[in-house]
Amino acid sequence: MIELIPAMISVFGLAFFWFIGAIPAGMALNLSPVVAAVTAWAAYAAGVLLIALAGVPLRARIIKRFNISLEPNPDKLLWKVWDRYAIVGLALLAPVTVGSQIATLIGLTMGVPVRRLTIALIVGAAVWCAVIALVSALGLTVIS
Repeated sequence: MIELIPAMISVFGLAFFWFIGAIPAGMALNLSPVVAAVTAWAAYAAGVLLIALAGVPLRARIIKRFNISLEPNPDKLLWKVWDRYAIVGLALLAPVTVGSQIATLIGLTMGVPVRRLTIALIVGAAVWCAVIALVSALGLTVIS
């Protein structure tokens, strides 16, 4: 078990910034699909929590400093997409597109409550962890 710690640290660091490649990389470092997936999920959750905790006061400061309006504008593309897919779309797309930090900032900007945003993003990442680990494990089984 001790020999797996450097691989787990590597997967954690990679998943913090590039989630989609962390699980296959962990498996290449001889981690089991489950260990690689859980480590990647923990890194993604850490990114969400870090930005959520720091983002709320930062968001308030930026809104006050630059006099930003938080009123939705239904004519803008961002609000049209948000009205259609909202937090579920963000939670399911973020792990494979923008990542945890940017997704959390987007959610905070759109006015999603921190607790709801955090739970949604972490659950969305868990879904992708399961899918990526399964596909990666099946891929390795087919190749072997």
